[in-house]
Amino acid sequence: MRIAVDAMGGDHAPSEIVAGAVQWVQHNEGSLILVGPTTQLEKELS
Repeated sequence: MRIAVDAMGGDHAPSEIVAGAVQWVQHNEGSLILVGPTTQLEKELS
């Protein structure tokens, strides 16, 4: 299963969205596609 997530939606985006996505991937099978500016998402994931 693949799920796309708008990483820029919400009051504390993208940090809270990325943190939640990482936690979800660690505890579930499947994959998430984070949608948003690549440079900002890479910074959050590093």
